[in-house]
Amino acid sequence: MSSPDPRSVDPGDIEPIGATIAVAFTGAAIGLVGAGVSFVAVDFGVALIGVGVVVALSSPLAYVRMKRLRGG
Repeated sequence: MSSPDPRSVDPGDIEPIGATIAVAFTGAAIGLVGAGVSFVAVDFGVALIGVGVVVALSSPLAYVRMKRLRGG
């Protein structure tokens, strides 16, 4: 299905490793925001750091699992 917008991205065009990098980067960004927020609101900042770590570490695990399911 083609979109008239040349900048649109079809989900099939994203390679698994690219998605892994994007999710890991997002987790790292969440963790860094949490580190900054922790100076003002300690509990909220620590919670954001925890979420960022979980997101960043789950990305490579999901990639490995997907590769095994695809038989690669």
